[in-house]
Amino acid sequence: MKKSRFLQNALGKSKLYLTKASPTILTCLGAIGVVATAVAAHKATLKAIVISRREGRYDKVPSGAVRCYIPVIIVGASTIACIFGANALNKRQIEALTSAYILMHGAFEQYKKKTKELLGEDADIQIRSSIIQDKYGECDISVSATKKLFYEEHYGKFFESSEEAVLLAEYHLNRNLMLRGYANLNELYSFLDLPNTEAGDILGWSLYAGGAFYGYSWVDFEHRKIVMDDGLECCMIEMPFTPTADYMDY
Repeated sequence: MKKSRFLQNALGKSKLYLTKASPTILTCLGAIGVVATAVAAHKATLKAIVISRREGRYDKVPSGAVRCYIPVIIVGASTIACIFGANALNKRQIEALTSAYILMHGAFEQYKKKTKELLGEDADIQIRSSIIQDKYGECDISVSATKKLFYEEHYGKFFESSEEAVLLAEYHLNRNLMLRGYANLNELYSFLDLPNTEAGDILGWSLYAGGAFYGYSWVDFEHRKIVMDDGLECCMIEMPFTPTADYMDY
């Protein structure tokens, strides 16, 4: 009984690993296939030249020489299949990740809405402030005299910047939104000189979504001051018009 459970667990883990690693495996096989195709083509050409010389046929490719290229065709076709397969699996994983972000984001927005309805706006602010306080206690942060400490919930980390730089970043994000019709979180982080995140490419805004669900398309930013236990002030950046994972669908 224990052996069968062990085998089932081992098979389950192997299947899960292969599912996650399939795009990488196919990509590696495709890369190997490209090299193998080139090598096979070189060898087939040498054989074809020998056959042509042996038969003395230079005006027409001998049938024996054509057969030399059959392995090249097989290897080449397999390589193409690996490349297209890896691309298809990557797309599927990206779609699954995007769907997960949409569900998670929707649940989080419902939670915030219900918290405000049942406990009031002040309770929501206190909860979020308490979370930031806890994160601050886990970090060793020092802020220079010329800059301030900021926190943005989607980024999930504290960062140091000047108020002028933050306001400019918010302006340029909205400028991109107005000019192009959409913008994502990583654009905001780039304007703030922060590293991009995986979620930053998935979450964003669109003019149509803003008009349809919020009645306006400009991304408002609210700066809420939080005083830490040691007296240091932190500015929490809030967005009433929150970014969503399906912004490109509108």
